[in-house]
Amino acid sequence: MEKEFKVKLHTTTVLCLTFFIAYTAYFVFAQSVASSFVQGLIDGSLLILISVGWLLYAVGLTPYKYVVDKKSLYKCYRLRKNVELDLMDCETICDPVPRASEMFARAHAIEIYTTKKKRHCFFPKQRVEFVDAVSKANKRIHVTVQDYTDVHRKLEKRLRKEKLKEERRAKRERESE
Repeated sequence: MEKEFKVKLHTTTVLCLTFFIAYTAYFVFAQSVASSFVQGLIDGSLLILISVGWLLYAVGLTPYKYVVDKKSLYKCYRLRKNVELDLMDCETICDPVPRASEMFARAHAIEIYTTKKKRHCFFPKQRVEFVDAVSKANKRIHVTVQDYTDVHRKLEKRLRKEKLKEERRAKRERESE
């Protein structure tokens, strides 16, 4: 059973890219008004090149969806080959660990560690469903994602209460007969 999860956009990257492209367009327009359109393009060629490169990276070289299929997880890209992660080699799925090198890390990240201590970061829109799909694909994985554990503890507690009520009700019915 294959489940797809969309990637949550990095708001900071989208805003910076939008403002950079707007600045590039303004610079080229201002240069073309000052002299000629061709001269404006020549003067802004480095900015245009950087904008196009950044746009290609943001759209084509970052994942746009994750697919959990049986015992593997795929990062799907638009312009490059998809990356496969074997879930049977994974031992932990957790919230991001704070690091000095990632001072401004994305708060909605989910990290998966393999048995070789390699870290893989994922940014799904539906965090709880993603973790649930991964944990169902690999029953041995240790889950410490706060959102997932909170939801499942409440569900387990509710199911235990309902089970106890059913057992008590069945016991009363047997005693009354």
